[in-house]
Amino acid sequence: MMANQGVPGFKSPIRRITITLTFIKGPQVNGWVEGILEGIKQLHPINDNVEYMYLNFLSHFKSQFVDSMKQEVAQASLDRLTFHFPTIDQYISDFEMLSRKAKYTIGSRELMNMFLKGFHNFPHIVERIIDKSPTDYFNLKEKAIMVVKNQQLLCAIKNSANPTPFRTNFQQCPPPQTNQYNSSNAPRSFNNVPVPMDLSRGRALPNWGWPRNDARQSRGNTAQLDSDMSRGNAAQLGENQRMTPLVCKCYNCNKPGHFAREC
Repeated sequence: MMANQGVPGFKSPIRRITITLTFIKGPQVNGWVEGILEGIKQLHPINDNVEYMYLNFLSHFKSQFVDSMKQEVAQASLDRLTFHFPTIDQYISDFEMLSRKAKYTIGSRELMNMFLKGFHNFPHIVERIIDKSPTDYFNLKEKAIMVVKNQQLLCAIKNSANPTPFRTNFQQCPPPQTNQYNSSNAPRSFNNVPVPMDLSRGRALPNWGWPRNDARQSRGNTAQLDSDMSRGNAAQLGENQRMTPLVCKCYNCNKPGHFAREC
């Protein structure tokens, strides 16, 4: 609106209201804008085109959209505002923004006390600021910046005088493992190089559910004992057969002493 000052057509209060309404958009304000436009359409373009109409529009706008709790919220935020070392510039920026919202007078004694209240975690800084006897808020702000920078410089000097020992926080890499080649997996480049013989096929398989050696041995002993007993019985039977002669009987009459062809 200030860019249009001096332009005859933009001195009209009704035109200024209309242009202002074009910048107010959104689903939550469309109803209010449409109501104002309907009221403007009912005005007389000459008799009602006075400065009072624009001032009346501003009062309606403030009553509709101004936050009534803005000052109380800013005051609560200002009470909780705390300085964090060494961000003094950020603290001053936040403090002055909240002070304007809370309607404080810049330069008042009350504002100076509120400024020092944010340094409650650093009493030594407050003592050094007060020792410099600030006269007003602006002088208090300059002295606070100087004291914080001096403290920051002292901390940097102390850290440089007592450097922390360097610590290596890396993990030691394990030594590289060389491939163990044998006669079965050696590449062709090892054709004329002596390598160990592959003995994996000659080794006993792991005991996965198989009976132990003593069980196999006892089983073999049992089998051998059974075999010996069978051979002994067979031998004894053979001796009995040699001792008692075999008696042959005829197939026709079932009598001993002759064959079927002689019956």
